[in-house]
Amino acid sequence: MKTSNKLFLSLALLSSALAFSTSTHAADFQLQNIRVGGAGCPSELTQIVLAPDASSASIIFSQFESRVPNTDPNPKVQRSISTLNCNIFLDVRIPNGIKLDSINVATDMRGFATLDRGVQGSFETILVSKAGLGTEQGSRNPEILAAKRWMNVNANQEEDFTVSSSTSVATPSQCSRGLSSDIVTIRLQNTLSAQILRGFENQAQGSITMDTSDIKGGLKIRASTSSCNGSSNGGGRNCRIVRVGGRSQQVCI
Repeated sequence: MKTSNKLFLSLALLSSALAFSTSTHAADFQLQNIRVGGAGCPSELTQIVLAPDASSASIIFSQFESRVPNTDPNPKVQRSISTLNCNIFLDVRIPNGIKLDSINVATDMRGFATLDRGVQGSFETILVSKAGLGTEQGSRNPEILAAKRWMNVNANQEEDFTVSSSTSVATPSQCSRGLSSDIVTIRLQNTLSAQILRGFENQAQGSITMDTSDIKGGLKIRASTSSCNGSSNGGGRNCRIVRVGGRSQQVCI
């Protein structure tokens, strides 16, 4: 079984031009106030390295492994279940006269699973919420961006695995006015879980370890943006989606 359990996430923020719009360079965007937390990536064991132009960052975790039976000393914790969450919060600073159109989240996680018969597991990357400049989406509508599941009832299993996906999330924002508050905040959550099924509690064990430690793997974010009409002097229109007569309609002021 692998012993390395570093997880390297490269958060790369790029921009691209849409039809009839003016392109913006990646350096015009800034990742700010990146925070991590959770049993899968406690902040004191997590290193955040921000690029000089703040357009990308690397987050290196020292531990992300779900193992059963659970060895947590807390008597309230079920021994047959181990669930680790890794929450990532990042602020995307939108420059003056620019609006956010969408965010692409590309996932390329690698790891190793060793599961006895009777142990199941799962890994998910979820967009929990987005907020700011009219992009609000609460945790009641989380979006699964990547997932893998192990349904292991009949035989023991050992597997080197990858979880790869690329998802574009529509994130239409209002036009930035260049204010310090013109920020879109994104919350992502990685969840790793292993569980011993009923009837196997006294004979089965297992572990799932995320083991991505190179720059080619991890999780990458790219933003697509466009210029606002008449925004050369910061006077771009602010647009939002409203419901009128049961239909979605864009209203700009």
